[in-house]
Amino acid sequence: MQRTSLVTLGLLTALVATVGCGDDKGTSTDASTANTSTDTEDATATATMPTGTTDDMTAGTASTEDTTEGTTEAPTTGSVCEDGMQMPGMGAEGSPCTLNADCESETCMKWTDTQTDATCGVRAECGNTRFIGTLTDFDTKEPIPNVELRVVGALAAIQGIESAVDIVKVTSGANGQIDATSATPVNTGIGVIGVVSGGDYYLTATGLAQPYEGSTLYPPLNGIHDIWAVPSAKLTEWSGYLMTDADMAVVDALPLGDNGGVIGLVREGTKGVADAVVVPEKDTSTGIVRYLNEDGMGFNADATSSNGVFVLLSPGIAEKYTVEVAGQATNLWGTAGSAKMASFVLIFNVP
Repeated sequence: MQRTSLVTLGLLTALVATVGCGDDKGTSTDASTANTSTDTEDATATATMPTGTTDDMTAGTASTEDTTEGTTEAPTTGSVCEDGMQMPGMGAEGSPCTLNADCESETCMKWTDTQTDATCGVRAECGNTRFIGTLTDFDTKEPIPNVELRVVGALAAIQGIESAVDIVKVTSGANGQIDATSATPVNTGIGVIGVVSGGDYYLTATGLAQPYEGSTLYPPLNGIHDIWAVPSAKLTEWSGYLMTDADMAVVDALPLGDNGGVIGLVREGTKGVADAVVVPEKDTSTGIVRYLNEDGMGFNADATSSNGVFVLLSPGIAEKYTVEVAGQATNLWGTAGSAKMASFVLIFNVP
């Protein structure tokens, strides 16, 4: 299975609606996840010309997970280097936080999206954006050390992820963590994505941040911090199980990765959620969802097992999905899609 390749125009087109590219501003899902008042990584979903990124493209990273914590508008007065960029009345440096919007500096120092002891940090200087997080193996959920992460603009990826100019490029440390700050203010539409590829991993994209509403300027810290990498071997294994599906539309959408598709997870904290169903916003959706069985040796069309893993095939461009758990709505939303030669991740974080 080919591990890395160009992402098609559709992939970026979908990114426009991708889980907001995975910022932590609001109440919808992200990129690289999904959320109500929690973040989502809509950071995940993209699309081929006929289909689309979850973030998000991303699939999304999404992600994606239209992960926004509300809508923070871009400052309209003062230089990007002035104190006027602060958010008066919010948490001071060192205060406990869950989202960037909790902090006066818009900088909640979270290394993973499930971290519960984060505190407000110092704003990046002069309008630049700092990217922190942890590269994570989607299969084992373990941190990935010594792997390169590229952060690129979603629009730049229209010409292909491999040729997109890097906003930052950084190699994860022994604990899988990355920490890099842009040399200048990020100024690109739609959002930015984190791309991991090479070695054992298929090209995987996670939405990391989106601009302020109505602007192309970005907050001082990314909103999505779990940055995923999907093993090529796992995509091959799952494609094999899905080849036996009775629905030929599933078979025609394979193999995963080469033909796009979104790899997803419904979780509460770090644990998968069972009995969850991923539901498209529109009844006319062409997307097909399959859920990994309890033993991990096949897929079903009913609901998640305790691992919380699902696969989304042939989603529409920038198509929105929600998740229901045990028949109950969650108000978590994520944007999905699919891009050939790329794997996008969509995470629903159940509160």
